[in-house]
Amino acid sequence: MLFLAVFCGFLAEYQLEHKIEKDREKQFMKSLLEDLQKDSASLAYNLKEGPTIVHYSDSLTDELSKKPLQGKEKKLYHYYSLISDGVNFKYYDRTVSQLRNSGGFRLLTKVNVSNALIDYDVQMREAADYSNSTACWSLISPAIEKSATIFDIGLVFKIFYQARKHIGFTDSIQFPYEPKLMDYDDKTISEFINLQTYAQLTDQSKLNFTQMAIEKNRMLDSLIRKEYQLK
Repeated sequence: MLFLAVFCGFLAEYQLEHKIEKDREKQFMKSLLEDLQKDSASLAYNLKEGPTIVHYSDSLTDELSKKPLQGKEKKLYHYYSLISDGVNFKYYDRTVSQLRNSGGFRLLTKVNVSNALIDYDVQMREAADYSNSTACWSLISPAIEKSATIFDIGLVFKIFYQARKHIGFTDSIQFPYEPKLMDYDDKTISEFINLQTYAQLTDQSKLNFTQMAIEKNRMLDSLIRKEYQLK
């Protein structure tokens, strides 16, 4: 009888620990879904704005290559405002970091979910690391610095939202004052064109990362909801 009592106590304790771990696993998945939704919103923004940024970077450098520039200032400011935000890559890795730091990955009983999560984490970290890397910013920063010698940045901010509301319709933008370039020098303009061409490559790369990541995001979200019966 004593043995049976001890054995039953052991089973009860085991079942309790098992239930606690299952509950923790499900809580981690709920938290992960919240992070995936934040990622999804950020990625969707990139998919919406990224093509415009890449396209109008080409348009801006093309217009700057045509002389004279006098008389085209409104169009130049419109195009520059459209690309001024750049493509930004964010990764909300709160839950993945908790899983990694607490040894929580061992709680994941669904191998397909664990594999998909690791695959997604690798993809997102690679993209985020590139976006914040010295190599990436070494291409972006010079173009930003040079642009500040050509464009009135205060004016760029003033038309920021109008520029996006009236894409393709420069005449619809209400400029607070007549726009002028701060420098019309051919050498300065040529230097900016070259620098912006390199900076555009980073936006295209981040857009490519976005297109790959959003598909993995959707697949992982769907898999978690299915495997853990979460809505």
